[in-house]
Amino acid sequence: MVKYTKFSAIALALGLALYSYSGDTAAAKYEVVTSTRAMVARDTLANIDFSGLSNAAPNANTEMYTPDKMNSIIENSRLAAVVRDQDRCQFTADIEDRARIVKSPVFMYAWGQMLLAGICVREDKELGLGYIRHSADDGYAPAMMQMSVFYERGTGMGMSLNMSEQYMHTAAALGSKTARLNWADMLIRGFGSPAMYEEAYGWLYHCDFDDDYSKAKKKYLEEQLKKFLPPNVVARNEAFAPDF
Repeated sequence: MVKYTKFSAIALALGLALYSYSGDTAAAKYEVVTSTRAMVARDTLANIDFSGLSNAAPNANTEMYTPDKMNSIIENSRLAAVVRDQDRCQFTADIEDRARIVKSPVFMYAWGQMLLAGICVREDKELGLGYIRHSADDGYAPAMMQMSVFYERGTGMGMSLNMSEQYMHTAAALGSKTARLNWADMLIRGFGSPAMYEEAYGWLYHCDFDDDYSKAKKKYLEEQLKKFLPPNVVARNEAFAPDF
């Protein structure tokens, strides 16, 4: 199990002002999600160097997770498979510290999911939901997508289709390909309004996916959206080269 020696040593080694954390688990106002803090968090955490901060076990067979590695694990839905099954929970303390102390959006989301599912820790759904909410409010797309699902289903909170729609749309607007796929699916299922179809079609048309499932779903959703769009609008979006 990886542990830091002192919390003060972490802050000194990082040379980074820690993000403030209100501790309030109530839903943040939606405007927070789209603030510049999201971009600052994403750029800053990618440059944090955690080398030399831990006392890893001599027989550790893998390195601590970088933000990029953890993001890849999350994007591929392999959190339990990697953290629990492959690495046998040896970096649980590291994930918790970067979620609780550093306030890394990537690790807040990972820690929140671990608490929700009881991965390497005792299950605590309320606390886990709070971490995922704060990760979403710091602009982390997987967390925003998860909040969208929670609000649509009423999981751990009151059901709010409006909040579900807003979280997913914002994740899509920030450039998440998965969110753009999910947002188009939500529109086809009756969310949003017809005025949003052109934007969603343009976003989706210019997304490339590697896996067969996403490719097939993209093709299906494009065909469904085309039914609501005039041919000239479809042609305009297909000819436009987006700057993202």
